[in-house]
Amino acid sequence: MKIRLNNIEETEEEIQSFEKFKSRKRKLTPGKRNVNQLVTEDVNGFSFNRSDLEELRSNGSLDAIISIIKSGKEASVYLGKVSEEFLAVKIYTDLRVRSFRRDDIYRQGRFIGDARMEKAIEQGSAKGLDARQILWVGEEYRQMNYLYNEGIPVPRPIAISGLTILMEFIGSECDAAERLSDSVLDRDEAEDAFRQSVRILESVTAAGRIHGDYSAFNILWHNGKAVVIDFPQIVNIGSNKLARELLLRDVNSLCKSFKRFKIESDPDKLFRRLLMIADF
Repeated sequence: MKIRLNNIEETEEEIQSFEKFKSRKRKLTPGKRNVNQLVTEDVNGFSFNRSDLEELRSNGSLDAIISIIKSGKEASVYLGKVSEEFLAVKIYTDLRVRSFRRDDIYRQGRFIGDARMEKAIEQGSAKGLDARQILWVGEEYRQMNYLYNEGIPVPRPIAISGLTILMEFIGSECDAAERLSDSVLDRDEAEDAFRQSVRILESVTAAGRIHGDYSAFNILWHNGKAVVIDFPQIVNIGSNKLARELLLRDVNSLCKSFKRFKIESDPDKLFRRLLMIADF
């Protein structure tokens, strides 16, 4: 079964934009060069240079940012801490200083609830630009919360403010979990990781969602468990006209990304099974 992927762009630039955290076993240590830009210190202690981080600090959701986990053009992820708990701090880069992925594909069918805001987004005005990025970040938090409550292995969402999302840190003792794309797995581990990844994809589909960027690049591997990440582009199956095509792209991306582990799969068979689950 073949479907022409009209109006859907590849996301390889997204995949390549992140800097790999090179040392698999090395603990994350304070990275002043990357963290200092977020913090101002004075005689009274410190404050964050961003209003969204300050809001999270004032409401008790975030005490400190320790180091960088990964940096990218669209967002950077930091290791943060509140009380004795580590957490992941995902900070999106402002649209005015980065190129934004084409998002109209994913925005189809999303409820905005404000006609003037929707018009501003379509016109590309300054107000529309602000709304566009706030909605994009908010959608990631909303979808992550939905999937977490559905029992799907995703990081537990903790809080959101502005362009910043706090979520569960996947790792141990400051050692961040690797993406599957960066992991070194033996044959049995690779087969298990693929089975888990397929089950997650089936669960997401059963929950009425399509990830939209699903591959080993957006799946963490920690203690033999797969955890899916990156959710702003998720679409609802019932409200997006390109849902079927996005699902096919996810299937092909997943199977292709596991070829590095020499895992042979049948994307057509998997796609047909997912179509039945989705009840297209």
